[in-house]
Amino acid sequence: MFSHSIEAFGTFEKHILQNKKGDMIALVPAFGANLLDVQFSNISILDGYQTPEELVENKWSKNIILFPFPNRLRDGKYQYGGKTYQFDINNANTNNAIHGFSKNVEMQVTHVEAKKEFASITCTYTHAGTHKAYPFHFTFHVTFILRGGSLELEMTFTNTDKVALPVGLGWHPYFRISDKSDDTSLRMPNCQLIDIDERKLPTGNKIEFTGFEKITKIGNTSLDNGFYITNRTKNAEVILKSDKGTLSYWQETGAAKWNFLQVFTPPHRQSIALEPMTCNIDAFNNQDGLVHLLPKASLQGRFGISFK
Repeated sequence: MFSHSIEAFGTFEKHILQNKKGDMIALVPAFGANLLDVQFSNISILDGYQTPEELVENKWSKNIILFPFPNRLRDGKYQYGGKTYQFDINNANTNNAIHGFSKNVEMQVTHVEAKKEFASITCTYTHAGTHKAYPFHFTFHVTFILRGGSLELEMTFTNTDKVALPVGLGWHPYFRISDKSDDTSLRMPNCQLIDIDERKLPTGNKIEFTGFEKITKIGNTSLDNGFYITNRTKNAEVILKSDKGTLSYWQETGAAKWNFLQVFTPPHRQSIALEPMTCNIDAFNNQDGLVHLLPKASLQGRFGISFK
């Protein structure tokens, strides 16, 4: 039987879904529905923030939800509907905007279930068009569904405005199944490498990629690359393996789904980020995978993890 409970986490509330077999997630809805921990059979597989202070500092943007765009936006600028919009530059090294504005938005818990075979929690954010760089009305829902040995996320972004709007979604989880990412083995799905320039922005080229085609130890390989999923007839799967066990990460692919993936090994080498994206890097400008969402329409997709 699964249960739902709430604990204080500094000035925030931490919501916990768990069962007696050691499957558990903990998240903070009021800070971007940030996922603090994921455990299967009492083994933690997520590199999450340990304290409220770490959460607010948000270093490395761990486990944040990404909207209205994932990854980088050239000079923080884009044009839409004949107007030019400017996001703040928050990636000084490349003079770009990064990760949208969702990392710390206050979400409301709108639904909780705790059943025998699963537990779920839905967090909702309603935007009244007050952001200077994104003056559109929308509603965003994210649902976390915990089962024995697996976690599934579903995101739904609905245009509640009277005009069409541009949108891309993503997630930024850091997985840790060994003390160092060097000791983790990786297998990638069929994909193409997105060629980038010195500012980590796409050049327009996609290159056939066969690295980590078979399960291979990461070793000293450094990754901060975007990939385009080429086989979209089924869910794309990434495998991470260590002495602790095997983590399977999957993302739904197909029309207006999660057809892009960013893989990042941070310099501290303690974890590896697998970041599903519905569009390419800088999609507000290059249009690659960008969804032009009509009024009352929704962009929706699923992804998840399991661990053995």
